[in-house]
Amino acid sequence: MHQLFGLLYQKTIYGIYKKLNQRTYLDVRASNAFASSIPAVLYSDTYEHNEYIRMILNSGFAGMLWSPEVRESNSIKDFMRRSQTAVLSAQTLFNSWYLKNPPWLQINREKNNKGELMENAKETEADIRNLLNFRMSLIPYLYSAFADYHFKGVPVFRALVIDYPQDKNTFNLSDEYMIGNSILAAPLTEKQDERKVYLPAGTWYDFNTNQKYEGGKQYTIKPSLTQLPLFVKEGTILPLAQPVEFVKPDTRFELTCYVYGNAAANATLFEDDGISFNYQNDSYNTVNLLWANSKGTVKRVGKFKASRYVIKKWQVIK
Repeated sequence: MHQLFGLLYQKTIYGIYKKLNQRTYLDVRASNAFASSIPAVLYSDTYEHNEYIRMILNSGFAGMLWSPEVRESNSIKDFMRRSQTAVLSAQTLFNSWYLKNPPWLQINREKNNKGELMENAKETEADIRNLLNFRMSLIPYLYSAFADYHFKGVPVFRALVIDYPQDKNTFNLSDEYMIGNSILAAPLTEKQDERKVYLPAGTWYDFNTNQKYEGGKQYTIKPSLTQLPLFVKEGTILPLAQPVEFVKPDTRFELTCYVYGNAAANATLFEDDGISFNYQNDSYNTVNLLWANSKGTVKRVGKFKASRYVIKKWQVIK
């Protein structure tokens, strides 16, 4: 009954917005697999970081979205690792309504509410800003991955076994996951300075260093507190946007398309107004990105009259 109440709550709120032809995004405390068609993110009062990481990929099996929110932390290391995981999830959320100051200025709840800021508050704030800027730069990639989720039923955040069902090494992996079709995330917790990561078949690039790794093997990685533990598949065109503070109806994303590898590659972006359900009446574009013969081309197909993406640059990662 508890789970049914959560589902009915989501349907009720979502239905109101849909009648107004206005999209929304919900945070909920109870849900189940039958809510997979509703734009809602599940969260709870549990605060175990290991559990948060597992829930990101496990929720994908039910078609749900999990929010590994960030609150107070044991240490700067704990705070940064939690923030990295939040950035690499469906919803980046700092749940700090009960704090006087943002948590990156003081991670201790009691001191925060007394107005006592950390000595290194400005440095921590700058580090968090860099993480959030990356998240904003990833919006076109994530938005298109969520379009695939809507049209094809492929969860954006998912266990490796979904993409590599023939690889037995992926069967029991519960602490790394795919983000869309091309990015593999391997978050760390406060207790880790390094961790082992398994990369499936193919060639993979460390997002931070562009170092190449042969797939089908396990590696030990040591990302810093400011390096996101990400790997990108060869053959990927990764469109990263110039970060914006917030997204408006008329926001146009200025993109740099990073091409991983020398071979021909292609990717697609989903483009619409971002605020209505008009896409259900075919008011959207598919923006095809193609890299071939050392040249990038863009082809826009669809009925949406405006453009949200401007390709400014192509860059090859060899």
